[in-house]
Amino acid sequence: MSISLAGVIGAAIGLYVGWLDYRILKGMLQAAETKNRQAGGDGGAAAKYKALLSAVIFVVPVIGFPIIGYWAASALAG
Repeated sequence: MSISLAGVIGAAIGLYVGWLDYRILKGMLQAAETKNRQAGGDGGAAAKYKALLSAVIFVVPVIGFPIIGYWAASALAG
């Protein structure tokens, strides 16, 4: 299996987009928890499953987007 330059570039772009998506989703999770706590709650589901949600939010974009980027760039470039 040879590694294509287009695939590596696609994976790098996918990693960057995945990192941005991770930062956005992490902020949304924190905002949901903070909003629930300020409303007098216990943090809701965001606080209850914070460790699991944080792991999923990290793994899916940061691992998945580079794989999709590599595959797409390799398919488009030939």
